[in-house]
This record gives sequence, C-alpha cells and structure tokens, in this order.
Amino acid sequence: MAVSFSIVTPCLNAEATIGATLRSVGAQGVDGLEHIVVDGGSTDGTLQILRQAPPPVVFVSEPDRGLSDAVNKGIRMARHDIIGWLNADDVYLPGALLRVGEAFDARPEALWATGRCIIINAEGKQIRRGVSLYKDALLRRWSFPLFLTQNFVSAPATFIRREAFDIVGPFEERFRYSMDYDLWLKLGRLSPPIVLDAPLACFRMAEGSLSMTGFKSQFVEHAQNAREHGDGHPIAVAANLAISRAIVLAYEAMRLVSSRV
Repeated sequence: MAVSFSIVTPCLNAEATIGATLRSVGAQGVDGLEHIVVDGGSTDGTLQILRQAPPPVVFVSEPDRGLSDAVNKGIRMARHDIIGWLNADDVYLPGALLRVGEAFDARPEALWATGRCIIINAEGKQIRRGVSLYKDALLRRWSFPLFLTQNFVSAPATFIRREAFDIVGPFEERFRYSMDYDLWLKLGRLSPPIVLDAPLACFRMAEGSLSMTGFKSQFVEHAQNAREHGDGHPIAVAANLAISRAIVLAYEAMRLVSSRV
C-alpha cells in the first residue's frame, strides 16, 4: 500500500469512549499511520489515557474555538497522505484503513473516498439498522444532485487526500454541526468520491453527544449548505429542506417510541 494515513480525533472529556477509539485506530495494522488527538482541555481522565497511549498516538491539549477549529488544527499537524476524521466516541472497524488505502492506490487521481458506517448506541450495540440501510442505498447511487438533497456520507467513514484541503479550504468554523456536509459538497462539486460498499466505521449515537443535542440545528445547517452549494440544482435544494424536516420528525418519533419501550 503506497498511501499513508493521518487520523484526526477532536475530543473533550471523552474518558468513557476515547480508549476504544484509540484501540480501533491502533489495531488497523497499516504502515505509515499517525493518530493525532486534539483535546480541548479535558478535566476528566482523558489526558491520563492519552499520556499512556502508545504510538501512533500524538496529542495536544489546549482551548479551541469548537469542533471545526480542533479538526483543522489536527489537519495542519498531519504528515501523511490521507486524512481521516474520527470523533472520540466513534471507532474504525477492522481492516478499514487497508481497504481505503487500496482504493486510493487504485485511483491516484481521487480526492476523497467514503464507505458505509454502522450506528451504535452508548453500549456499542448496533441500532437504527433501517437508517443505515437507507443511507447505504443512497451512497451506492452517489451523484452530486442526489447528494444535494441530503447528507448520506458519514464522517467516520470518509477520507480525504491532504492536498484536497489546499483546493477547498479547511472546515468552516461558522457551522457548528454541518461542517462535514459543507466540505463534502465542496469536494463533490470537483469530483465524486470513491465509494466503498463495505462498513468502515461505527458512529456512536448517544444522548448528550453533539449530534444528538443539536439534532434540529444540524438539519437547518444542512439546508443552508445545500443552498450555498446548489447553484443550478434548485429542485435538489428544495428537496433538501423538505427531507431535512421529514428526517427530524422521523427521529423524534423513533426516540419517543424508544423511550416508551
């Protein structure tokens, strides 16, 4: 495998989950790997775990301006070819980086790659299987107009060539929740991703996480992302607003049912 990886993990008070995240990266078994953890000033046991972590883990701990700023710091520190963003409560599945590396080796012109992602709960059990199947079906049919209608690309399962950031710029700090969709749309206007029809990572959906506490705001930002990058695709942009509202209603219904079980 010719490519090498820099994995960036932003974290803050992630004592309960950071260990699993670190282990999932360290167990990938690929050469040319660094795992950059950007801590925002944790006050729990996170820093103790990071200090004890073996290579390829390196970390910094200092205040930041939010998630985008933390990830951008890690990208600036990165030394390798391919950048992955893995939050401190998410994990890679075995063999993920090998699959991604082989895909980039076969497509040296590709700017980015993405694959399937499993949703898990706080205990690590798979949940929302229907949501995953729905997103997987869309991912297999990736096109820019379809992608404008909704974000079906999962951040933990997405990888970008480092030089692509010179073209599209860093993650936008003005977005609190949808900075990933904003960047994916910028990349998608340039070229489609390599789509790997295999699960690469697990996204942890737990109460209290950023993705859950700001769920409604996330989809408001998604609609804004579509408007900003949707020139020439008015139907897709309008569909994004309608679908975003429907998804919020669907998730609220699922959470209500779950709370009654």
